[in-house]
Amino acid sequence: MNLELERYAGELAELREKVDVYEQLLHRIQMNAEVVMDHEVVGDLITNICRWSYSHRCGNGENSEAEQDAIVRRAFDHLLITREPWRVRNKKLKEQNEKDSTSNTAGTV
Repeated sequence: MNLELERYAGELAELREKVDVYEQLLHRIQMNAEVVMDHEVVGDLITNICRWSYSHRCGNGENSEAEQDAIVRRAFDHLLITREPWRVRNKKLKEQNEKDSTSNTAGTV
């Protein structure tokens, strides 16, 4: 009976992790689509969703169950990975431009 309870507890923990990731994913999509309006990030998130979905079907049964689980897990772990939001990219670009402009004028008299 204890083994069954331990298995159930493990499955419950995995389901909680999945729900947490899915909720974060949906919040990120909404935030970047409607608030920040950073469509590159939304595109990254949707691409990750597509890869996760495909990972469940890829291999046409050629992979062992463990291999298929590893493929799905890798795709799941990448669901929330995106490029930096546009504000961060713009700030870094502005800093780089300022650095470049000061280094270009420093040598002229």
